[in-house]
Amino acid sequence: MTNACAATAGLPDDYVVLDLETTGVSWYRDAIIEIGAVKVSGREPVDTFQQLVDPGRPLHWRITQLTGITGDMLDGQPMLDDVLPGFLDWCGDLPMVGHNIARFDIRFIDAAASRILGTAVPNRVIDTLQLSRAMFPEHRHHRLLDLIQRFGIADVEEHRALADAEQTRLCLEWMRAHGA
Repeated sequence: MTNACAATAGLPDDYVVLDLETTGVSWYRDAIIEIGAVKVSGREPVDTFQQLVDPGRPLHWRITQLTGITGDMLDGQPMLDDVLPGFLDWCGDLPMVGHNIARFDIRFIDAAASRILGTAVPNRVIDTLQLSRAMFPEHRHHRLLDLIQRFGIADVEEHRALADAEQTRLCLEWMRAHGA
């Protein structure tokens, strides 16, 4: 079995692709400002979830520069305590897929779920960054931007949660198709 076949073996047909935008990179110090997700059934998108979240603190200009999300856009949005339970219900027990999800997104989600619900998220996690590294060890870079350009999906990464979740879904399916 080749690296590509081994890496894609056992990928589920039903899953949720998740992406977050946050106030920074520290899951214990920073806050979620946007959740975007694509629900997939039979390898096809069937639903989406997108919600801006009021972080309860000012937004650094660098985050606005990166994402296009402004403090004014977040004013009046629900707090994470009100958003996360509904989002996790929407996900159900489906595996959660994301690009760098294991080191970034799931840490934010688990910390918030532990605080809000008293428990971490039990869903299986599949990381397209790790999958790319396993499938393409000859490549030095495995950022989402690198993958979407390498696979011919897009020229730019938008740094908005729903758009990045959709690009991650397309990367996963590209790797599945080319790993068989």
